Amino acid sequence: MRCLGRAIPMSTLVGTMWVFVLFLAFASVLAVNRGSALASGPAPPTASLPCRDGGDHCIGIGFTDAWFNGQTVQLGYSHRFFCAQPPTSEASSECEAGEAATIQPPSGPVVSNVYLLIPDGFSPPASTLHCPVPGRCIDHPHTIDLSRVKGGNGQDAVLPAHSLVIEDQEAFQSTWWPVVLVRVENLDAWNTIAAAKSIDAVDACQANGGCFPEIDTNAFLFFQVLGPGMSPEGPP
Repeated sequence: MRCLGRAIPMSTLVGTMWVFVLFLAFASVLAVNRGSALASGPAPPTASLPCRDGGDHCIGIGFTDAWFNGQTVQLGYSHRFFCAQPPTSEASSECEAGEAATIQPPSGPVVSNVYLLIPDGFSPPASTLHCPVPGRCIDHPHTIDLSRVKGGNGQDAVLPAHSLVIEDQEAFQSTWWPVVLVRVENLDAWNTIAAAKSIDAVDACQANGGCFPEIDTNAFLFFQVLGPGMSPEGPP
Protein backbone atom coordinates (compact mmCIF):
# COMPACT_ATOMS: atom_id res chain seq x y z
CA MET A 1 0.00 0.00 0.00
CA ARG A 2 1.44 3.37 -1.00
CA CYS A 3 2.03 5.95 1.73
CA LEU A 4 2.61 9.13 -0.28
CA GLY A 5 0.61 12.07 1.02
CA ARG A 6 0.17 10.54 4.49
CA ALA A 7 1.87 11.19 7.81
CA ILE A 8 5.35 9.72 7.90
CA PRO A 9 5.16 6.25 9.50
CA MET A 10 7.72 4.76 11.80
CA SER A 11 8.84 2.43 9.00
CA THR A 12 9.93 5.46 6.97
CA LEU A 13 12.00 6.74 9.90
CA VAL A 14 13.60 3.32 10.11
CA GLY A 15 14.32 3.54 6.38
CA THR A 16 16.09 6.85 6.93
CA MET A 17 18.19 5.30 9.68
CA TRP A 18 19.05 2.50 7.26
CA VAL A 19 20.45 5.03 4.79
CA PHE A 20 22.70 6.48 7.49
CA VAL A 21 23.95 2.99 8.34
CA LEU A 22 24.43 2.32 4.64
CA PHE A 23 26.60 5.42 4.32
CA LEU A 24 28.75 4.38 7.27
CA ALA A 25 29.22 0.92 5.75
CA PHE A 26 30.09 2.35 2.38
CA ALA A 27 32.54 4.81 3.92
CA SER A 28 34.40 1.89 5.48
CA VAL A 29 34.49 0.18 2.08
CA LEU A 30 35.93 3.30 0.49
CA ALA A 31 38.60 3.50 3.16
CA VAL A 32 39.69 -0.07 2.44
CA ASN A 33 39.70 0.55 -1.30
CA ARG A 34 41.75 3.71 -1.00
CA GLY A 35 44.30 1.95 1.14
CA SER A 36 44.60 -0.81 -1.42
CA ALA A 37 44.95 1.72 -4.23
CA LEU A 38 47.83 3.46 -2.47
CA ALA A 39 49.56 0.13 -2.09
CA SER A 40 49.04 -1.08 -5.67
CA GLY A 41 49.33 2.11 -7.74
CA PRO A 42 46.83 4.34 -9.55
CA ALA A 43 43.22 3.15 -9.44
CA PRO A 44 41.13 2.72 -12.59
CA PRO A 45 38.42 5.29 -13.37
CA THR A 46 35.54 5.10 -10.89
CA ALA A 47 31.83 4.79 -11.67
CA SER A 48 29.68 7.91 -11.59
CA LEU A 49 27.93 6.68 -8.43
CA PRO A 50 29.52 4.64 -5.61
CA CYS A 51 29.56 0.92 -6.44
CA ARG A 52 27.23 1.36 -9.41
CA ASP A 53 28.96 -1.50 -11.22
CA GLY A 54 29.04 -3.78 -8.17
CA GLY A 55 31.95 -5.99 -7.12
CA ASP A 56 32.99 -7.92 -4.03
CA HIS A 57 34.37 -4.78 -2.38
CA CYS A 58 30.87 -3.24 -2.38
CA ILE A 59 29.49 -5.83 0.11
CA GLY A 60 26.15 -5.61 -1.70
CA ILE A 61 25.72 -1.86 -1.18
CA GLY A 62 25.67 0.68 -3.99
CA PHE A 63 23.73 3.18 -6.06
CA THR A 64 22.35 3.82 -9.53
CA ASP A 65 20.43 6.59 -11.18
CA ALA A 66 16.86 6.13 -12.41
CA TRP A 67 14.23 8.24 -14.15
CA PHE A 68 11.03 9.26 -12.39
CA ASN A 69 8.42 11.87 -13.23
CA GLY A 70 10.74 14.01 -15.38
CA GLN A 71 13.73 13.85 -13.04
CA THR A 72 16.82 11.76 -12.41
CA VAL A 73 16.69 10.19 -8.96
CA GLN A 74 19.14 7.95 -7.11
CA LEU A 75 18.43 4.43 -5.92
CA GLY A 76 20.18 2.87 -2.91
CA TYR A 77 20.64 -0.92 -3.04
CA SER A 78 21.40 -3.14 -0.05
CA HIS A 79 20.37 -6.69 -1.00
CA ARG A 80 21.08 -9.17 -3.78
CA PHE A 81 18.41 -9.62 -6.47
CA PHE A 82 15.84 -12.40 -6.09
CA CYS A 83 14.86 -14.94 -8.77
CA ALA A 84 13.15 -18.29 -8.14
CA GLN A 85 11.73 -21.06 -10.30
CA PRO A 86 9.11 -21.57 -11.66
CA PRO A 87 9.13 -20.23 -14.31
CA THR A 88 11.87 -22.53 -15.56
CA SER A 89 15.16 -20.75 -16.26
CA GLU A 90 18.38 -22.00 -17.85
CA ALA A 91 20.35 -19.01 -16.58
CA SER A 92 22.87 -19.41 -13.77
CA SER A 93 20.97 -16.69 -11.90
CA GLU A 94 17.63 -18.57 -12.24
CA CYS A 95 16.20 -15.35 -13.71
CA GLU A 96 13.76 -15.71 -16.61
CA ALA A 97 12.35 -13.16 -19.07
CA GLY A 98 9.01 -13.74 -20.76
CA GLU A 99 6.97 -14.93 -17.79
CA ALA A 100 6.08 -13.27 -14.49
CA ALA A 101 7.19 -14.57 -11.12
CA THR A 102 5.13 -17.14 -9.27
CA ILE A 103 7.32 -16.99 -6.15
CA GLN A 104 7.94 -13.68 -4.39
CA PRO A 105 10.86 -12.82 -2.12
CA PRO A 106 10.40 -14.46 1.30
CA SER A 107 10.48 -11.22 3.28
CA GLY A 108 9.76 -7.54 2.74
CA PRO A 109 7.02 -5.79 0.76
CA VAL A 110 6.74 -6.04 -3.03
CA VAL A 111 5.76 -2.72 -4.62
CA SER A 112 5.50 -1.21 -8.10
CA ASN A 113 7.55 -2.28 -11.12
CA VAL A 114 11.01 -1.11 -12.09
CA TYR A 115 11.41 -0.94 -15.86
CA LEU A 116 14.76 -1.83 -17.41
CA LEU A 117 15.10 -0.06 -20.76
CA ILE A 118 17.34 -2.05 -23.12
CA PRO A 119 18.65 -0.60 -26.41
CA ASP A 120 17.95 -3.10 -29.18
CA GLY A 121 20.60 -3.00 -31.92
CA PHE A 122 22.03 0.48 -31.30
CA SER A 123 24.35 2.24 -28.86
CA PRO A 124 22.84 5.16 -26.94
CA PRO A 125 24.99 7.93 -25.44
CA ALA A 126 26.88 6.52 -22.46
CA SER A 127 25.58 9.35 -20.28
CA THR A 128 22.02 8.04 -20.71
CA LEU A 129 22.80 4.51 -19.50
CA HIS A 130 22.31 3.97 -15.77
CA CYS A 131 23.95 0.53 -15.88
CA PRO A 132 26.37 0.84 -18.81
CA VAL A 133 28.41 -2.35 -18.29
CA PRO A 134 26.61 -5.53 -19.45
CA GLY A 135 26.20 -7.99 -16.59
CA ARG A 136 27.65 -5.61 -14.01
CA CYS A 137 25.25 -3.46 -12.02
CA ILE A 138 24.92 -3.40 -8.25
CA ASP A 139 22.63 -6.16 -6.94
CA HIS A 140 21.36 -7.01 -10.45
CA PRO A 141 21.61 -10.51 -11.89
CA HIS A 142 24.67 -11.09 -14.10
CA THR A 143 22.68 -13.31 -16.45
CA ILE A 144 19.07 -13.87 -17.47
CA ASP A 145 17.32 -16.47 -19.64
CA LEU A 146 16.06 -14.63 -22.74
CA SER A 147 15.07 -17.73 -24.72
CA ARG A 148 11.33 -16.99 -24.47
CA VAL A 149 12.04 -13.60 -26.02
CA LYS A 150 14.65 -14.64 -28.59
CA GLY A 151 13.01 -17.74 -30.01
CA GLY A 152 14.99 -20.31 -28.06
CA ASN A 153 18.34 -18.49 -28.01
CA GLY A 154 19.97 -16.73 -25.06
CA GLN A 155 19.35 -19.28 -22.31
CA ASP A 156 22.14 -17.82 -20.17
CA ALA A 157 22.50 -14.33 -21.66
CA VAL A 158 24.43 -11.57 -19.94
CA LEU A 159 22.00 -8.90 -18.73
CA PRO A 160 22.38 -6.07 -21.29
CA ALA A 161 23.36 -2.51 -20.47
CA HIS A 162 20.23 -0.58 -19.55
CA SER A 163 18.57 2.35 -17.85
CA LEU A 164 15.89 2.29 -15.17
CA VAL A 165 12.47 3.92 -14.94
CA ILE A 166 10.17 3.82 -11.91
CA GLU A 167 6.54 4.92 -11.62
CA ASP A 168 6.37 5.57 -7.86
CA GLN A 169 8.80 6.54 -5.10
CA GLU A 170 7.13 4.15 -2.65
CA ALA A 171 7.58 6.56 0.28
CA PHE A 172 11.39 6.24 -0.03
CA GLN A 173 11.32 2.85 1.68
CA SER A 174 13.59 -0.13 0.95
CA THR A 175 11.39 -2.65 -0.84
CA TRP A 176 11.29 -5.33 -3.55
CA TRP A 177 10.54 -4.09 -7.08
CA PRO A 178 9.43 -6.55 -9.82
CA VAL A 179 11.62 -6.22 -12.92
CA VAL A 180 9.99 -5.55 -16.30
CA LEU A 181 12.09 -5.35 -19.48
CA VAL A 182 11.35 -2.88 -22.27
CA ARG A 183 13.37 -3.09 -25.49
CA VAL A 184 13.81 0.24 -27.26
CA GLU A 185 13.95 -0.03 -31.06
CA ASN A 186 16.00 2.99 -32.13
CA LEU A 187 18.08 5.92 -30.95
CA ASP A 188 15.38 8.53 -31.58
CA ALA A 189 12.96 6.65 -29.34
CA TRP A 190 15.67 6.26 -26.69
CA ASN A 191 16.56 9.96 -26.74
CA THR A 192 12.90 10.92 -26.41
CA ILE A 193 12.56 8.82 -23.25
CA ALA A 194 15.88 10.11 -21.89
CA ALA A 195 14.67 13.69 -22.34
CA ALA A 196 11.27 13.04 -20.73
CA LYS A 197 12.53 10.77 -17.93
CA SER A 198 9.13 9.26 -17.17
CA ILE A 199 7.04 6.12 -17.42
CA ASP A 200 4.56 8.12 -19.52
CA ALA A 201 7.26 8.51 -22.17
CA VAL A 202 7.83 4.74 -22.11
CA ASP A 203 4.10 4.13 -22.56
CA ALA A 204 4.03 6.60 -25.46
CA CYS A 205 7.04 4.88 -27.02
CA GLN A 206 5.22 1.56 -26.94
CA ALA A 207 2.08 3.13 -28.38
CA ASN A 208 3.91 4.66 -31.36
CA GLY A 209 6.00 1.57 -32.10
CA GLY A 210 9.35 2.91 -30.89
CA CYS A 211 9.47 0.33 -28.07
CA PHE A 212 8.55 -3.33 -27.92
CA PRO A 213 5.82 -4.49 -25.50
CA GLU A 214 6.75 -4.99 -21.86
CA ILE A 215 8.41 -8.29 -20.93
CA ASP A 216 7.61 -9.71 -17.50
CA THR A 217 10.35 -11.49 -15.56
CA ASN A 218 10.66 -13.47 -12.35
CA ALA A 219 13.31 -11.04 -11.07
CA PHE A 220 13.06 -8.60 -8.18
CA LEU A 221 15.48 -5.82 -7.21
CA PHE A 222 15.75 -4.49 -3.66
CA PHE A 223 16.33 -0.75 -3.29
CA GLN A 224 14.93 2.51 -2.04
CA VAL A 225 14.60 5.86 -3.77
CA LEU A 226 16.80 8.36 -1.97
CA GLY A 227 14.56 11.09 -0.62
CA PRO A 228 15.16 14.73 0.30
CA GLY A 229 18.38 15.17 2.22
CA MET A 230 19.70 11.73 1.27
CA SER A 231 22.81 11.48 -0.88
CA PRO A 232 24.85 8.57 -2.29
CA GLU A 233 27.97 10.52 -1.27
CA GLY A 234 27.08 10.39 2.44
CA PRO A 235 25.20 12.47 5.01
CA PRO A 236 25.39 16.26 4.52
